[in-house]
Amino acid sequence: MTFDRSWVLMIAWIPLAWAAFEWPRTARRVGLVLKALCFVAVLIALAEPSIMLPESKLAVAVLVDTSASTSKADLDRGSELARNLVGARGRNYINVIPFARSTRALSKAENKNQIQLTATSGEAGRATDLEAAVREAIASLPAGLVPRVALISDGKENQGSIARAAWQARQLGIPIDTFALSGRSKPALRLETVSIPPFAFTGEQFPIDLVVSAPAATQAEVELAAEGQPLGKTQISLSAGENPVRLHTSLNTAGALELTITIRPVGSPEIRFDQTVVLRRPKAILFSGDTESDDKHLVGVLSGAQFEVKASNAVGNIRLSDYQLVIFNNWDLEGLPEPSKKDVEEYVRLGGGLLVIGGDRNTYTEEKAAEDALERALPAKLAPPRSPEGTAVTLIVDKSSSMEGRKMELARLAAIGAVNNLRPIDQVSVLMFDNTFEWAVPMRKAEDKAFINRLIGGIRPDGGTQIAPALAEAYVKMRPVMAASRHIVLLTDGISEEGNSILTANNAKNEKITISTVGIGQDVNKAYLEKVAAAAGGKSYFVLDLAQLEQIVVRDVMEHTGATTVERQLKPEVTKRVEILNDVGMDTAPELKGYVRFISKPTAETILAIDHEDPLLARWQYGLGRSAVFASDAKSRWATDWITWKGFDKFWTNVSRDLLPHAQSGETTVQYDSANGELVADYRLGRGVREPAVIPPIYVFGPGGFQEPIAVKKIAAGTYQGRLKIGGRQGLFRVLPAQESREFPETGLYRPEAELEEYGSNEALLKQVAEFTGGRFQPEPAAVFSGTGKTLDSTMTLWPAFLGLAVLLSLIELVLRKWKGVMNRA
Repeated sequence: MTFDRSWVLMIAWIPLAWAAFEWPRTARRVGLVLKALCFVAVLIALAEPSIMLPESKLAVAVLVDTSASTSKADLDRGSELARNLVGARGRNYINVIPFARSTRALSKAENKNQIQLTATSGEAGRATDLEAAVREAIASLPAGLVPRVALISDGKENQGSIARAAWQARQLGIPIDTFALSGRSKPALRLETVSIPPFAFTGEQFPIDLVVSAPAATQAEVELAAEGQPLGKTQISLSAGENPVRLHTSLNTAGALELTITIRPVGSPEIRFDQTVVLRRPKAILFSGDTESDDKHLVGVLSGAQFEVKASNAVGNIRLSDYQLVIFNNWDLEGLPEPSKKDVEEYVRLGGGLLVIGGDRNTYTEEKAAEDALERALPAKLAPPRSPEGTAVTLIVDKSSSMEGRKMELARLAAIGAVNNLRPIDQVSVLMFDNTFEWAVPMRKAEDKAFINRLIGGIRPDGGTQIAPALAEAYVKMRPVMAASRHIVLLTDGISEEGNSILTANNAKNEKITISTVGIGQDVNKAYLEKVAAAAGGKSYFVLDLAQLEQIVVRDVMEHTGATTVERQLKPEVTKRVEILNDVGMDTAPELKGYVRFISKPTAETILAIDHEDPLLARWQYGLGRSAVFASDAKSRWATDWITWKGFDKFWTNVSRDLLPHAQSGETTVQYDSANGELVADYRLGRGVREPAVIPPIYVFGPGGFQEPIAVKKIAAGTYQGRLKIGGRQGLFRVLPAQESREFPETGLYRPEAELEEYGSNEALLKQVAEFTGGRFQPEPAAVFSGTGKTLDSTMTLWPAFLGLAVLLSLIELVLRKWKGVMNRA
C-alpha cells in the first residue's frame, strides 16, 4: 500500500491519544472507541492510500478495412468477423473501427444491423493506410486495461508504412492479431471505353456511353455513384465480345464531380471506373411584358428545374453571353432596337437558346422590307391579320365632365394606341359625346396616324352623358363602310338611359358590325353595357385599374378586326412526336383561351398546332444554337387552365432544357504531364468569345486538402495555358476560377489511385505483422480474448473505502448513543 499524502499519517495518532486520555473518565467507552476510529479513518482517507493489483481485462481495437480495394464479399466477411469478436468479448472492452485512408466511426446504419459495414465513400475510401489505422487504434484504447489490436484487411497498403506502426506496437507491448481478406479478384470483364459529355447542366439527363468486353455471354448490374452517393442501378445483358452500353443520369450539384461506374457481372469480380463530369447550373434571363405576379408560374417552374433565373426590363444593358437561355415573354419584339435584335441573333448563332412566348404585346408590322436580325433567328414569324383588304374601327369616347383628369388622359392614350396598331389600309373614326355627339375624326384611312392622334389629343371633357344617340350615330355611319370587318368600341365612365341602344346593337349584329363596351371606374351601368356588347357580338370590359385601359382597348380592337391576336377556346394538337413531349401527357392538356398567330418557316419543326394550321410550338436549329416560339402564354390569361394542369411543369421544363447549348463556347482540357508531375489546363476560346482584359484568379483543389493557385497565361490568340506542380498526387482535381467565367469555366481531372488498380491480398505482410508484434494470424475470434497470459499492474485507490468506513462508524456511534432515548419514549 502506498500513500500520496503520507505526512497526514503523522497526525493519525492524535485521535488514539485522545481516546486513551478519555478512557478512565467516560462510561460510554464503546462510543469513544468508535469516534476515535472514525477520525483515524478520515485521516487515512486524506492520505490517499492505494494498492497495486494485476489486471487481466483486455481492451481490443478491431480495425476493419473498408477501402475501395475491398470487394462486397470482403466487406461481408469483415462485418462477420467484427460481429463474432463482439460476441466473444465477455467482460472485455472492444471497439470496432472502420478504416481506409484514415479511421472513422461506425455510422448509425452500420451499427443498426449488428455491424454491417459499408465501403468508405469518396476520396477518403480511395487509399489504404495501415500505419495510420494502427496508430489511431492504439491511441483510442482506454488506460488500465491490457491493450490488443485486431486487424482485418487485405494487406494492400498504398499509403504510410505498417512496419513503423508494428515497431511502435512492439515497443508498447501491444500484440496485433491479423485476419486476411481475399481482396478484389481480377475481373473477367474489361471496360474498353467510357464517353461522358465534357459538361452537362444540373437537373438534366445526360448520357454515359460504355464499351464493355466480355469473354462470354452474361448478365451484369451497372451501378452509378457521384461523390460516393449512389445514383441508381441498371441490369444489362452482355454477349461475348464488345458490348456498347448507354446509361442516363442527372445530378443537381454544380461543379466538377467524380462519377463512379461499377459493373458487377453474375459470378465474376466487378470492374470499376472513375471519371470527372462538370455540371453547370443553367442561367436564364427573362424579358417580360407581364407583371411579376403573372410571371410567377413560369419562374417557379424554371427555378424548380435548377435554372438560375434573372428578370430584366432592358435588353441593351444585359450581356447575353452570360446566360444559356434568353426568354422573351409577352414582349414587343418589334419595339426592340435594331442593335439589340442583332445581339440576340448573334447570341443564338453562337450557341445560345432563345424562347419567345406569345402575348397581346406581339404586334405585326405591315410591309417590312426584309426580315430583321431577330426574325432570322426564330422558327416562326408573326402572321398578318386574316383580313388583308382592311378593317374599319369606330371609337366612341365619353367626354362628359366626370372624365376630367386622368380618365380623359388615359382614354385618349387608349384611342391613340388602337390607332397605332391599325394598318394603313384600315379605316378609323373617333366619335366623342356628352349630352350630344361630335365627330373628332370622321371615317378615314389610318395612313396619317400622327394627324389622327393630334385630333384625338384635342378631345376635352364637358357636359353630361347620353350614350344611345352616340351609339346610333356610330352605327349609321359604319353601315355603308366597305371593309372585311367592322367594329365599334364604346368607352364611358357614366350612367345613361338605355334609349334604343339594344335595338341599335341588334341591328349592328345583323349587319355584321360588332360592338364592345368598356366601363371605366365603378359608377357605370354594368348590366346595360354587358347587354349592348352581347347583343352585337362584342365583349364588355370593366376597368378599375386605369393603367390597363390602353392594353384592353388595343387588344379588343385587334381581336375583333381579324388581327394577329386570337382569343377563343382552342385545343392544342400534336403534329410531331418529339422527345420534349415525353412524360408531359399532352393528351390530357386542357384548352387554351387564346394565342398569337404565327407562320412556321419551311425548315422549322412544328410540334404543336392550332386547327391544323397555325403553329402553337415551333423550334429549329440556328447556327450553333436553338430557338423556339410558343404562340400562347404561360400565365393566368390564355393558359388559365394550363397552370393547374399536372403537365405544366414538365412541359416548360422540357422546352427550356431543349434549348440549352450543348456545344461549349470554347475548348477546355486538363491533362497530367507525367514527365514533370504537372497539371496542365488549356483554354481555347470559341469564335465570337471576346478575350478577357484580365484573367481571373484560378485555383486547383485536390485530394487531401490540396489547394493552390494556378498561373494561367496567354500563349496565343484565344489560347491560354496554366501549369501547376502536383507531383504524384492522385484523385480528383478541380480547376475553377474565383468567380464564374465564360472564358475559363470550371473543369476537372481525375487521376486514378493505386487503390482501384490493385487486386488480391498480401497475406505475407499480415503474417509478418502478427509475428513481429506477438500476435496471431487468422485466430478464432474467441482466441483473441483468451490464452494471452498477460496482466497489467492496475492501481486501486482506497481513500473512498476509508471515507465510507468513517461514515459507517459515525452512524453506529450515533445509533448507540440515541438508542436508549428512543426506546424509552416508545
